[in-house]
Amino acid sequence: MKKQIETIDFPDKVIPFIWKYLRDKKWCLFGFMFVDVAWAASLSLSPYLLKVLIDAVINTNNQTQLIAAVTLPAAIYIALPMFMNFTFRLYQYINLYLYPEIKSTMSEDVFAYLLHHSHDFFQNTFTGSITKKISDLVEIENIINIPNEWFISRLLALIFASVTLFAAVHPIFGIILFVWTILFVSFSYIASRRSENLSRLTSESGAKMIGTMSDSFSNVMSTMLFANIPSEVSNVKSDLRALVNNDRNLQWSILKTSFVQGCGVTLLTACMTIALIYGRVHGWIGAGDFALVLSLTITFIEAVYGVGQQMQRFAKSVGMVNQALNFIRVPHEITNIPDALPIHITQGEIKFQDVCFQHKGGKPLFTNLNITIHPGEHVGLVGYSGGGKSTFIKLILRLIDTQSGSILIDNQNIKHVTHNSLIKQIGTIPQETELFHRTIMENIRFARLDATDAEVIAAAKAARCDEFICELPNQYQSLVGERGIKLSGGQRQRIAIARAFLKNAPILLLDEATSSLDSITEGYIKESLHDVMANKTTIVIAHRLSTLKDMNRILVFVHGKIVEDGSLDSLLKDTNSHFYKLWQMQAEGFIPSIEE
Repeated sequence: MKKQIETIDFPDKVIPFIWKYLRDKKWCLFGFMFVDVAWAASLSLSPYLLKVLIDAVINTNNQTQLIAAVTLPAAIYIALPMFMNFTFRLYQYINLYLYPEIKSTMSEDVFAYLLHHSHDFFQNTFTGSITKKISDLVEIENIINIPNEWFISRLLALIFASVTLFAAVHPIFGIILFVWTILFVSFSYIASRRSENLSRLTSESGAKMIGTMSDSFSNVMSTMLFANIPSEVSNVKSDLRALVNNDRNLQWSILKTSFVQGCGVTLLTACMTIALIYGRVHGWIGAGDFALVLSLTITFIEAVYGVGQQMQRFAKSVGMVNQALNFIRVPHEITNIPDALPIHITQGEIKFQDVCFQHKGGKPLFTNLNITIHPGEHVGLVGYSGGGKSTFIKLILRLIDTQSGSILIDNQNIKHVTHNSLIKQIGTIPQETELFHRTIMENIRFARLDATDAEVIAAAKAARCDEFICELPNQYQSLVGERGIKLSGGQRQRIAIARAFLKNAPILLLDEATSSLDSITEGYIKESLHDVMANKTTIVIAHRLSTLKDMNRILVFVHGKIVEDGSLDSLLKDTNSHFYKLWQMQAEGFIPSIEE
């Protein structure tokens, strides 16, 4: 059974979020731990074997005894690099298996979750910002990899190295190494927390800059027509300046941290060297001890010095992923109730019962709105701008939710049925058609993904699309460009009408489906619209009042209230009605706002 992405319980913290995708990969975690232990042990074992070989060479004069003393440690010393070679290849194999799968599954889940956000969410969020944050999720690989490869392995290395120096040479060396490491790592951690905050600011600045660029590119025609290129460049320049300042602060913090860490390395080297010389002078340090302590110290310094840098990298990745999860922390506004069932529409009756609605931060629009649209009825919605026509349509589609009251379709409360089934039973023709950068065939088939090519072509012919499609070089396989930019407004509108034919839903909602067409083309598809509306409950937002001639009922909206309800003829008889005034104003080519 396919999982319901919108019901996934995404943790809102970074580590629990990652663990959600790691908990089924426990064998990978065990593999990582094996590699960590093997590497940490080899870090101390190799210098120790070198000490044993040097002591054996210096202290053994008999050739036979020398060979016996060095054979086993030499064999292990020689075999150790090959063993570690196999170990590191195991580590790479685990990475090869783990990370592509986690990133793929995670990106799919997050993408699907975001698509279930409300229409208002996308209206108030930059598309570029969303895609940037999804791409930032790849940093999760660093959040898993860095602690495993650097923090855990180095902690184990510290334990092995301290014990080795404590037991094999002198306790003072183990104590020096342990204390120095604690101080070094503590400082690096404190510095990395500041870097994390600076990284978060840098990530936010980057997302804002990309969002601004994306917004400008999406509206490039307006920018050209109003000659506002300098203004748009200035907006991006402002965002870039903020990004540069935040990034510079981050790099300055890293520079200061690296300087202090470098001083710490010098201090450890000095302490170990002085202790070795002091021990040699007093006779409790041998030549092999010099090799063990110095080689182990140099190797360990390189490893721990990397920890400080990786802490900052880890903090940066956490900051970026934490910002990316901001969209996960936003709950879906439109959700299914538990055990919601699919809606079954046979008649297409729509009832508003005591519906109250207001936009966030706005005044109440609908207050106890009651209206019934009968099965098969063709209803036109007219009124001044801001009167509530579009909101009325969105409420039926449940793109937004009422604050109180209920909307029933065939006596089924739309809040009690699955949202997906509701949308599938309602056909829509928007005023502004949104097309994908795909073929015409794919764009029409988007209304019903299981439709055959023949059904798609039949729908296109019914919407009078076939004529212009067949004139294109690749016909139905022609790409339409981003948002359908290669097609004219009228052609895009006819694609939307073809979708409605193909979907063939029992309820049809139109936002003036012919508004983008010229008079000749409009006349061609009038008959097609009659066909697509046949035997369907149809609601039309009318910008051209001539469209209302095809309606058997008209609702007039003013300030969220239906002030007039009747047929075209009955409303025109009242010369004092709002509708009559709108009809008279139609000669001016537009419907004024309520203030006018």
